[in-house]
Amino acid sequence: MRADVNPVFLLAPARSCSTVAVAMLSQHPRIYGFPELLLFTAPTLGEILHGAGRRSRLPPQWIENQLSGLVRAVAQLHHGRQDDAATGEARTWLERHAHWPSTRLLDHLLDLVHPDVGLEKSPDTVADPRALQRCLAAYPDAGYLHLTRHPLATMRSMREHWGGVRADLDPEALSARCAAAWYRSHTAIVAALAKVPEERRLRVRAEDLLGRPATELPRILGWLGLERTDAVLDRMRATQDWPFAGRGASQNLFGGDWKFLRDPRLRALPDPGPVDFDESWGIGEGSRRQLVRLAASLGYERT
Repeated sequence: MRADVNPVFLLAPARSCSTVAVAMLSQHPRIYGFPELLLFTAPTLGEILHGAGRRSRLPPQWIENQLSGLVRAVAQLHHGRQDDAATGEARTWLERHAHWPSTRLLDHLLDLVHPDVGLEKSPDTVADPRALQRCLAAYPDAGYLHLTRHPLATMRSMREHWGGVRADLDPEALSARCAAAWYRSHTAIVAALAKVPEERRLRVRAEDLLGRPATELPRILGWLGLERTDAVLDRMRATQDWPFAGRGASQNLFGGDWKFLRDPRLRALPDPGPVDFDESWGIGEGSRRQLVRLAASLGYERT
């Protein structure tokens, strides 16, 4: 694919190690990795800024935390920094351009990082079929990197992350919601990318990328047609050097996984074991069969 003129979108559900994946890839001298921009969750920038759609049901602080990725990107690219003054100016600029279609803002950001490849990921893009379709329709020549993670590891992380905000759900109901999120997101990604030419899509397992970067990074860079010397590959391990690593001087900036942002070093994932749901998850036999079948198609065998 012609990575020199087209953006790349990393598609993955929440808790798939997508933040660290973007941080790693952005250490390549020709790749600019954005924080989560949310730009396909609504048609206009104003709707995104004011919590339209599915996100309107989230607690206000969660919405603010999510929006900080967009604020950070504008602050960094307009002012070269992310201190309180720069992020304040970025928020003002975004409000002045609230009438823009969301894709116009992404075009603006892509112009600012040109000739580098713009790399974006937002789990919200795959959580809503309409958002995923907006992405594919707006950038038909883009590259699409499908990132997977073992279903049990993903769901355990989802339960930990979402448990506080969904205190109304009992453990079994929360597990079912996490399982459905993993299943629906990957099913939607697979179906959408089946319509994309093979040369513009690539699938990689998070366990392989974080655990065997010397093998997986050359594969990804080869797909993108970018340099992959030993010096470049060594540099790409320095995830802590991503401009959006950490939470800024104010310690209230997000735009990605809060755990990684708190300690943005590259760490391998532990072996998640077999794809085997025990009774404590409260997931019915039919659902378990569907999950195991999808996991096998993504490279996670039940043993």
